[in-house]
Amino acid sequence: MKYLVVIVDMWLVILFYVLSSFALESQPVKGANSTSDLAAASFQAKGTINISLPELSFSAQFVARIVGEDSAGISFYGPMAVLLVKAFSNKEFFEYYDVFNNWAITGIPTSENIYKSSRIPLSFVDIVRLFKGQLILPTDSLVEQRKDGNKVLYSHKSGEIVNFFLMENSKLVQFQQKNLEDKIILNILFPEYQTIGNYTLPKKILLQLEERKGTVSLIIDQIDFNVDTTKSFSFNIPKSVEVFRFE
Repeated sequence: MKYLVVIVDMWLVILFYVLSSFALESQPVKGANSTSDLAAASFQAKGTINISLPELSFSAQFVARIVGEDSAGISFYGPMAVLLVKAFSNKEFFEYYDVFNNWAITGIPTSENIYKSSRIPLSFVDIVRLFKGQLILPTDSLVEQRKDGNKVLYSHKSGEIVNFFLMENSKLVQFQQKNLEDKIILNILFPEYQTIGNYTLPKKILLQLEERKGTVSLIIDQIDFNVDTTKSFSFNIPKSVEVFRFE
């Protein structure tokens, strides 16, 4: 089961895998890659994911397909292009199939369900936006904390969580969540960007899981905006597979 949870963490980092009822509506965010055309953009990304946790270190190749902020699918491959995991999520349903260990998870994509399995306090839309280097909140909801040259730190309090966004030259370079006791819950770094056509997107994403005491690094080697979205990314889980359901 430990291996299962680790793999769930892997695909959640990219799909980011949930849709909570987000109270704030999506709005354009100046200088943060969140123009309406990028928010609606569909693309395929290929790359490598590296996981380092106390109980396991693991690397895999991935192929991810993202359709705007509506749905996403991803597959992970091991040596010799052996399929290890495939997953799909939209706003109403998610499914995850660990081919290697013959486990599966299906359910309703609420942030509560995802947190139960991964300890990552983000929604599907949050993760898709961060994958694109976007802010997850509208600009007018953020409070400027400090400014140092080309760097600006913004914050937003939401219930018992405070979100922090560090911008540098209009790019998101760090996203952090803390509780009211100032303890770090989640820390995501964006150390490198790449320009693809008219878009500037993260090349490398580093996720630090404070509660799990581990890191996940995502290196995006290739992005293709000419992706076929006419075919569904969902799939059928074999009847012989043991399925865990989160309703």
